[in-house]
Amino acid sequence: MKTCCVNPSWGECHACEEAAEHFDGNPNCAECERKKKRYELLEIVPGMIDDYAFVCADGKIQKVSLDRVFDIREE
Repeated sequence: MKTCCVNPSWGECHACEEAAEHFDGNPNCAECERKKKRYELLEIVPGMIDDYAFVCADGKIQKVSLDRVFDIREE
């Protein structure tokens, strides 16, 4: 089984940045829990404009852009 990590979407990162700014702090992206979560990598699909991957976590399948997928491991 292959697993991977997925970078948060732009919207998720922006919301975190705004919350940190509201509380006069800086977001700690290195400690981001969303980046640490492991997903099962189901399939990588080439597209005409953008490549994407299907990943599964908590019983939910998501389609994500391949440029957000990193740290692919065979487990």
